[in-house]
Amino acid sequence: PAPASAAAPRRGRGHRRAARTPPAPGWRYRLDTLSLQKANLTFADHGPRRPVTLTLAPLSLTVRQISDDLSHPLPITLAAAVNHKGSLTLQGTLAPAPLSAQLAVDSKGLDLAPLSPYLDGVIKATAASAFFDAHGHFSLRQRRHALQAAYGGEAALVKVRLLDQISADAFAGWRRLALSGLRARYDSAQGADIHIGRVLFSRFYGHALLDGRGRLRLQEMLAHDEPAARRPEAEVRPAPAAAVAPPLRLAIGKVVLDHGRATYTDDFIKPHYTAHLDAISGSIGAFGTGGAPPAPVDIHTQLTANGPIAITGTVNPLAAAPSLDLTATARNIELTNLTPYSAKYAGYPITKGQLNVDLHYQLANNQLSADNHIFINQLTFGEHVDNSTATSLPVRLAVDLLKDPEGRIDVDIPVSGSLDSPDFSLGGLLWQAFVNLLEKAVTSPFSLLSHAFGGSGGEDLGYVLFTPGAAELSDAATHKLDTIAHMLTEKPGLSLEISGRVDPASDLPGLRSVYVQTLVKRQKLNDLMDRGGSIDPAKVRVAPDEYSKYLRQAYRNADFKRPRNLIGLLKSLPDAEMAKALADHTPLTAASLADLAQARAQAVRQYLGGKIDPARIFIIPPHLNAEGIADKGAPNRADVSLK
Repeated sequence: PAPASAAAPRRGRGHRRAARTPPAPGWRYRLDTLSLQKANLTFADHGPRRPVTLTLAPLSLTVRQISDDLSHPLPITLAAAVNHKGSLTLQGTLAPAPLSAQLAVDSKGLDLAPLSPYLDGVIKATAASAFFDAHGHFSLRQRRHALQAAYGGEAALVKVRLLDQISADAFAGWRRLALSGLRARYDSAQGADIHIGRVLFSRFYGHALLDGRGRLRLQEMLAHDEPAARRPEAEVRPAPAAAVAPPLRLAIGKVVLDHGRATYTDDFIKPHYTAHLDAISGSIGAFGTGGAPPAPVDIHTQLTANGPIAITGTVNPLAAAPSLDLTATARNIELTNLTPYSAKYAGYPITKGQLNVDLHYQLANNQLSADNHIFINQLTFGEHVDNSTATSLPVRLAVDLLKDPEGRIDVDIPVSGSLDSPDFSLGGLLWQAFVNLLEKAVTSPFSLLSHAFGGSGGEDLGYVLFTPGAAELSDAATHKLDTIAHMLTEKPGLSLEISGRVDPASDLPGLRSVYVQTLVKRQKLNDLMDRGGSIDPAKVRVAPDEYSKYLRQAYRNADFKRPRNLIGLLKSLPDAEMAKALADHTPLTAASLADLAQARAQAVRQYLGGKIDPARIFIIPPHLNAEGIADKGAPNRADVSLK
């Protein structure tokens, strides 16, 4: 027995103190293997405006050497598909506490389109399709005050199609955005270091729109917080000061552009202007956020139905003080496309002309200098347009004076300025330099120079017919154009002028019919996107048995007054009446027919441009009515004439 002094509790100051109980021993466990096979895991998030649903199926997971020692790395293997598309494989080790991981990552065709609702707070766009490929190694380590992560290998976003949420029109996308030689390290305290050996941007496209208020549509598509005045809170509190983000250090070895295209539409100018760049290809050398030398640039493209454009030189856009030394050349640019600008600022529409430019731009220490060598062939103006924004200088007189005896203008326009100046505007500098040139030119007399070309051809070759409301070439039209191209090949001294024509009596109903068809198709496209997954908008077709359903949806969502019953609900109408109501509210403008006429002319020029020298083809102003037709052909056409 224990001594009494040890067994008896100690007493003090009139009360007893309980003996301290030693802690009970903890549970110990070990599980050699935990395996899940052919499992399904569904994740649903109803927080976003559009719910997100992801299903990992089939899912296979194997975890080995599980025990109460949470610091012990657990061998793990995971294989799954997202929404039954693509594959994701993770293999390596994972330790719960402290958190750490060493994983080999391999994914192919992983569908990311269902995650597009998470972009709603950033951009007003929907990913109709997006897939993710990756092959590399991922590591993660949690320290007391920081989380560290790293990835090395390759990654790619493929078959991406982004749609405007408002119009459901495609505004950007690409076939493949691939990062190879990728080394990325992140430390929550020290920032991120990213090195990319090579970036391949393939089969990409984009659409930039300058709206009627002079704002880029891209700005409108960025999601903004709701103004404070509209928030339901009774009291508006000042936002807390934003924390300083850790730095990002980025280095890119090379960027390769492969077969891209871009569209720019200017609705600020009236009538609006649209330019299409095709076959954008080239490369940009190494650049980054550090003190690396400027990167070499070699990019080539083509303005649709026009000549080539090339950009070469050096640039470093990520440097603390951006620098560039670029040379750009463009050949055989149709000046008739710039008529909206010439009418607004010069007071004259351009009826004919082609432009060659050689530009050299240098930027250093925020000082820009540029040499602009401009060569214009056969520039011809139409009648004067009264415009308060046009210069009062005699533009036609100055242009005729600048022409040589063969109708060519060859000038150099240097400009310079500081980007630090609040009044800096490259367009303003160029315009002022041109005005200075005009002021010098008007001091000498001149004579008007014009050229005419003889031609021949049958009456049936004088026009190309189109379906009312459309601008696509038919088989009969291409056969006629092949005959014209053969003739021009045999007679190299001839040139061709093209003028689009429309007939309001038949083309306006045609445009309305096309508009209704577009609304109906858009409803099906929205329906398919709401179901999740990837969609190719170009392949969406409305079957005859679906037409009534989506026509009703288009009619129900239309923004105009519709007949209702006694209790305020929309009346049920026959398909023909709903289609007529939608057609009657087609948002046609004064420019709609002009756009259609111009599209017909461009379709003819683009087809012929692949068969004969584009420098021999000119587009002249369109005809917006059926007047003056001497032949018996329909007025939905493009008139062609030999000169």
